[in-house]
Amino acid sequence: MGIVCGVVFVAVPAPAPYLFPSTVISGVIFDLALIIGTKYGGSSISQLRLLTGAGLSGLGESVVALLILTIFTPSTLGKTFDALAIAWSADIVLNVVLSIVGAFIAYKYLNDRFPRQRTAVTSQ
Repeated sequence: MGIVCGVVFVAVPAPAPYLFPSTVISGVIFDLALIIGTKYGGSSISQLRLLTGAGLSGLGESVVALLILTIFTPSTLGKTFDALAIAWSADIVLNVVLSIVGAFIAYKYLNDRFPRQRTAVTSQ
């Protein structure tokens, strides 16, 4: 997913400088969350693992984007510590929640559209 995001943003210029790095990091974190602890190409991915990966990728995306905004354009988020704290906490929480909700909706939609093949074991 990280490579796909990178290719998309190379082909289509991002309107904001933080979109490319934050999206690539988000994709890499999502891929790692799904791959770590499972065999690649093995059994299907559980809903919990998918939602965890989505939440972690949202967290990584927020942190990278906010770091870039805070370092290179601090006036965007505000100049006081309180403004920065509110912007950081609100953005991180909202991005993580929206990532999890989006993954949940996608999982339910795709799970209904493409049901898993279940094999029944029958005795002879």
